Amino acid sequence: MKTTNRLLLTGACLAALAGCREGDGPIRPVDGGRAWVASDPPGARIFVDNIDTRQFTPDTVRGLSGRHDISVRLDTLGTTYGFTARIFLSDEDSTVSISGPLVMRCDEVICFTAQHRYWAANRVRFATNPVGNLFLRAGVGGGGLFWPAITNNSYASGGMVAFAGLLAGRDTVALGMYDSNYLAGRPAPTIAQAPDRVDVRQTTWIVPPSSLIQRITIRGIQVTEQLVATGELDDVVVLRLVFRNITHEPLYAALDPTIPFGGAVYEQAWVGFMLDPDIGTPGDDALSYERDLDLVYAYDVRWDENGFGGGFARAPGLVGLRMLDAPPGTTVILNGWTSQGTGSRDWVAGQLNERSGWSMLSGVRPYAPDHPDRRIGHMPLGPGDVRISVSAGPVRLEPRDSVVVRVAILLADPVTGTFASGTQMEPGEPTDRTRSLHAAAGNLFRKAAEVAAAAR
Repeated sequence: MKTTNRLLLTGACLAALAGCREGDGPIRPVDGGRAWVASDPPGARIFVDNIDTRQFTPDTVRGLSGRHDISVRLDTLGTTYGFTARIFLSDEDSTVSISGPLVMRCDEVICFTAQHRYWAANRVRFATNPVGNLFLRAGVGGGGLFWPAITNNSYASGGMVAFAGLLAGRDTVALGMYDSNYLAGRPAPTIAQAPDRVDVRQTTWIVPPSSLIQRITIRGIQVTEQLVATGELDDVVVLRLVFRNITHEPLYAALDPTIPFGGAVYEQAWVGFMLDPDIGTPGDDALSYERDLDLVYAYDVRWDENGFGGGFARAPGLVGLRMLDAPPGTTVILNGWTSQGTGSRDWVAGQLNERSGWSMLSGVRPYAPDHPDRRIGHMPLGPGDVRISVSAGPVRLEPRDSVVVRVAILLADPVTGTFASGTQMEPGEPTDRTRSLHAAAGNLFRKAAEVAAAAR
């Protein structure tokens, strides 16, 4: 008797990918015969037990019996996207159908080190990778954002899209600063590069890793990223992010079978971007806010980085994150925190403190001490390894709905004569225009105003 089984994937990390340790193994065994293999997008090479069949999706693999691992791989722009499925071929007259999305997942330093690429324009050099983490080289030691581009002066260790909301109207979920194991990059980035312009576009899915797939956690959001740096505006990278609810799509359900039929709704959602701005040595940075510019920024609290070259050792720059465009009717929230100590720390998707992410991105309950202006968040009690974020909300995202934000990452010199290298400068009250930091950050404020004008 001929039987047919159709198989959608619960695992999506190719074991053969160097440095890929996400942990999604082959799916549970299923009975079948010949294997019909399809992928999105098509054209991926089909392997049986790591042996190249020289066939491409969609196609049928014949002449098999017993247990086999079917792997599908698509190599593009130096990156391998794929999935793996395990089958049992118990009847030569039966057929098993395998179909799923091609993705790239990455959760170890060796993977990020192998996959990152640098781009340079307008005096900025920055890293991207196909998984979807931005301004990230290896997650430690900076190296994600250099300024000026010709130096090794490092200003960031990583960037992450920011999303938090109430899943199904009741469960508070959020993506954390380094939740790279939740990102599944989709084929394939497009890159346009000229001497005075870089334009990188790529797509990633927010999907729980297999070890957390059964938990109530953030999931089912597609993010389309576009990074642009041009010679028309020095020291700036503009990032456009499109967040779309894809919980209704069968392709997404292939990776996340726990999602309800028809998808899920996000209420009270907040979207934006988070940056880990390590200005040289990470533990001596401070942060502050400029509410009228929708800007949060970081600086070296002593204006002293011995490792910096190009004359910047005694005058390290400031790095800022500005919201340029937010969804209509939303509020922009500026926030920041430290990785540990001084009353705050990172939250992590899939853990109990995941709910802290929604509190921070929404501005409802930032870490204490909290600024009385709701649009301004946590005020750390001292310098540390800071993170900064800009977010907008609340929005409601039903399946198929999408929202767009644009943010700018900016760098600038401190204003000459307003600081003394080696002398600590406290952030002070963010709304006080007479404080020392407000004068020192004048060039950053001017740059933030310029990028907003240029974006109109």
